[in-house]
Amino acid sequence: MTRTFARVLRHGALLGGVALTIPAWTAPATAAPAAVAPVDTGAADAGADARLIGAPTLEQIPDQLDAEQRGAYRQVFAAIRDGKWTDAQIQLDTMKPGPLHAIARAEMYTAKGSPRVELEPLVALLNEAPELPEAEQVARLASLRGAVGLPPLPVAQRLIWQDGAPRRVRAKSLKGDLIAADLALKMQPYVKADMGREAQSLLDSTVGLTPEALTEWQQKISWIYFLQGDDANARVMAAKAQDGVGEWAVQARWVGALSAWRQNDCASAGAGFEGVAARAGDVDLRAAALYWTARSDMVCGRPDKIEGRLKTAAQFSESFYGQLARQQLAMKDKGTRVGGVVASDWNVVGKRPNVRVAAALVEVGETDLADTVIRQQAKIGDPREFAHLVRVAEALSLPATTVWLAHNCPQGVTSTAEARYPTPNWTPDSGWRVEKALVYAHTLEESRFRNSVRSPAGAYGLMQIMPAAATDFARERGTSIDLKALTKPSTNMDIGQRHLERLRDMAGVTGGLLPKVIAAYNAGPRPVGDWNAIVHDNGDPLLYIESIPYWETRGYVTTVLRNYWMYEAQGGKKASTSRTALSQGMWPRFPGLPGAVAVRMNATPNRRASASTATLGNAMQPNIAVNARVGMQSTTVTRAD
Repeated sequence: MTRTFARVLRHGALLGGVALTIPAWTAPATAAPAAVAPVDTGAADAGADARLIGAPTLEQIPDQLDAEQRGAYRQVFAAIRDGKWTDAQIQLDTMKPGPLHAIARAEMYTAKGSPRVELEPLVALLNEAPELPEAEQVARLASLRGAVGLPPLPVAQRLIWQDGAPRRVRAKSLKGDLIAADLALKMQPYVKADMGREAQSLLDSTVGLTPEALTEWQQKISWIYFLQGDDANARVMAAKAQDGVGEWAVQARWVGALSAWRQNDCASAGAGFEGVAARAGDVDLRAAALYWTARSDMVCGRPDKIEGRLKTAAQFSESFYGQLARQQLAMKDKGTRVGGVVASDWNVVGKRPNVRVAAALVEVGETDLADTVIRQQAKIGDPREFAHLVRVAEALSLPATTVWLAHNCPQGVTSTAEARYPTPNWTPDSGWRVEKALVYAHTLEESRFRNSVRSPAGAYGLMQIMPAAATDFARERGTSIDLKALTKPSTNMDIGQRHLERLRDMAGVTGGLLPKVIAAYNAGPRPVGDWNAIVHDNGDPLLYIESIPYWETRGYVTTVLRNYWMYEAQGGKKASTSRTALSQGMWPRFPGLPGAVAVRMNATPNRRASASTATLGNAMQPNIAVNARVGMQSTTVTRAD
């Protein structure tokens, strides 16, 4: 045992300069939450996360149009969108030819319901701008008119899909098994009501299941027991499933390890998490298992193993737990690029007609069309210019384009993490009330910055705002709002940040705790209020996150927090307050609240978990397991998934 790790073991103090979490049950329970000051994050970067300094801006790209041209082209494109073909044609003909004449004509010629265009103007357009995204369609029209010997069009290269940041992969149910399908129907009421014993009894009475189906249901029942706080039965069922077949076996091992952790059985928990790390097929779960194994090593007095686990987890630097591991190891974030890079990028790609057209389109508010043009340039452009194109797209405040480019690259080109976290130069209608990094973290997960996207549930735009919620917020301000306004970034983000504030201020639901606010944004405040009564987290924020009953919300919380930290680092913040808090077993509060930035939560015992510990004969002396609760008790039962 080295001197450093011996000191860690004795005091729970530093590992590489940052404290490694000791679970809440290793200390006596207290009756109320205690505010604890965070580690010093350095005064020099105060506010940096709100500014997102260093992001490229439109000012670094020269104007393509003068004021008169902007006004005239806005009229042209408005006429095209409204189907006023004659007005658009007259406006173009009376203007001096400019950067957007060709694409305006291309849009008009190819628009649904537009008048027939004869051969001569089609050929003229192809000769003038063969690189435009409409060129192939224009060429087909020309061929239908009898054209021969058309100018050659640029050859589009195949772009290769590249995966982004890690995500937890959900195990898939077995398909095509009639017995399993019948069992699933019979299980529905027990799953919805979290009735573990009844579900287990039904499973025990079902014969003819394949090994894969049996493993799946054993895991699901172990999860129901875990949600109930019945760790003993959760471990029994998980132990059966973890020796089964398929990906559900790994998920069962994970539930068993979490149950052992909650029972204060660090040895069994550590073995379980280590088994998950060795078997997990996805990066996110592997990083999580490595981090939780390190936590178990800490509690069990195995400091010599901690650093190696954390270093392995830290390799997955874009995962939630990889970020926490980096925090534990005091690894520095890369930070943002230096200013002035975009000027040199423009020197490379600014000579490309499509890039100049896209820049001009942004000036007149035609951002969707600018997105199409940039994508076309990515397909026909020199792969050596691709990175420059990505940075120019971000400087043009085309974040959806930037994200698309980050996932669709030419052969031999690898996208950077930076491209996956764009920082458009936008401002909400009422200014920034919530940290920009946190708003963008939600926006990236909600819509990938697609301002016109609509969900099956009817949510609109960047932050997926429901029309009813938008109406409520507008009424509070004495105004009205229509659906079209929700596609406007400044309006959508303003409503989104106000909704975050409202969730923040729900003392009986979120208590202003950041993980719960994020969960409520996804699942709604009512489920989060219910979970305050049924989730047995022992005051541990990470255990709370892993115990959230909804699969989607569990993933949403970790993804948004990861996004938040990436944006903070990209914006020049030297140390993330929320990441530091979580790495120390503390609950980060919503940024900007007065008082402590993080709290340590202790509350009422989880008697079922404590009794189960005694039943298993744990060699450790179990302290009372404690559960962080915020708000009123609730008997509402949530679904298990």
